[in-house]
This record gives sequence, structure tokens and C-alpha cells, in this order.
Amino acid sequence: MVTIFEQGHGQGIGYMLDSFLKRFIDICEEHLENGRAKAFAFLLYDFQNQNIKDILKNQGGFAQLDRLSGNDLSVFYLHSDNIQLVKVFNEIFLGAFEIKNDYQLPFVLFFTVADREVTNIEIVELEQTNLMFSFKELYDITKNYISKIKDHRIEKIQPKANKITAYFRTFKKIAVDKLINWIIDKGAEKASEYI
Repeated sequence: MVTIFEQGHGQGIGYMLDSFLKRFIDICEEHLENGRAKAFAFLLYDFQNQNIKDILKNQGGFAQLDRLSGNDLSVFYLHSDNIQLVKVFNEIFLGAFEIKNDYQLPFVLFFTVADREVTNIEIVELEQTNLMFSFKELYDITKNYISKIKDHRIEKIQPKANKITAYFRTFKKIAVDKLINWIIDKGAEKASEYI
């Protein structure tokens, strides 16, 4: 679990928002090179989703997710009480990953970085409204994705649906330079208004 903090509010391990936006791809490549991750994810949620905020603020829930993700998956999320900044953060990465309005927040956006490209984009919507079930849903989704990493099944994933979650799969390659330009040009500009 990798926290992204607002300017001046960072505590512990994580990144300040402005530097994260400027160095996003570099951070991913550093995690790969240092054995900190094999794949990546964004936990995107709107400000009205109290369950996700409570899970991330709860030391026990955060610790369990952090242990689970370990050196297999770096999960990025924004830690902020600023409604507008959360909205802008979501817009930045929804735009950067070219995600249309087909998905409902909250969701987990999984992806890999290889050969200077972002690949294997997978979106999993979070549907539970009860706090305990929300944590279990997020934990299970993360655990399932990590098992795919360990079994080298990332590129062979087939869409699945069940009563608890719906898996939406999109295979895209996004040129890293395009992603960096989007984040720096559009994202940093928008985010600077709220930092």
C-alpha cells in the first residue's frame, strides 16, 4: 500500500502528490527494479464512499492489505480530506488511462509496466456497502490478482462475474510518454489548484 499525501500532510512512507504526479512512471519502474512490486494498482473512490476511507484509515485494515500486497503489488491511493482534490486525482488517472464513464467508483485499477508501456489494465468495481464486507471484497480482489501474478496469468485473464464483484477487463497499451505527458500537463496543473 503506497499512500499519496497532500502537500505538507505526509507522514511515514508514501509520496507527496505533486512529486508523485511528476514521477509516476519513474516510481513504478523503481518499484520493479528494486523488487518492491511486479504489478500496480490504483484504488480510486469518490468522497462519498466512507467505507473505503475507513478501511484505509484503520491501522488493522491497512496493515492486512499492506502485508497481502507485499512485494507483488504496489497499490497507490490518495489520502486526503479535500473533496475537490480527490475528484481531481480521479480525473487525472481516469484520463491518463483513457477510462470512460462505463465504471462506477469505487474500483481498483490494476496494471503492469513493461518495456516503457503500461499494459494489462484491469478494472474491478467494488460493490459492497457494509464496512466489513467492503474490506473482505477489497482483500479478496487483491488476493485474487496477486495469485494471478504469482501464477504468471496476468495476460491470460478472462472476464468473470459473480454475485459479489464484476470484473471488467480491458487490454490496452498506453505509451508511457503519453501517460507521463497527460499526468504532468493536465494532472499537475489541475492538482496544483488544490494543493
